[in-house]
Amino acid sequence: MEPLNVNRRFEQLRAAAGLDWLHLHYLRHAFTTFLLDQGKMRTVMELLGHSTIRMPADTYGHVLPSGS
Repeated sequence: MEPLNVNRRFEQLRAAAGLDWLHLHYLRHAFTTFLLDQGKMRTVMELLGHSTIRMPADTYGHVLPSGS
C-alpha cells in the first residue's frame, strides 16, 4: 500500500466522520495498548519493528493497569 494513499484516505474518512481530533498515529497507540493488554508483548515488538521487548513495554506499558 502506498503510504500517501493510506494517509489521504484516512483523512477523507476522518473528515467525513467529523473526527477532527483523530490522527492516524493515535490508532497505532490504541492498537498497541490493546495488544499489550492481551499479553502480546512479542507480537507488539515484531509488528512495530522494535528490536527489544523493552521498547514497547517502556513506551506503552504505563497506560495499562498494574495487574496486566
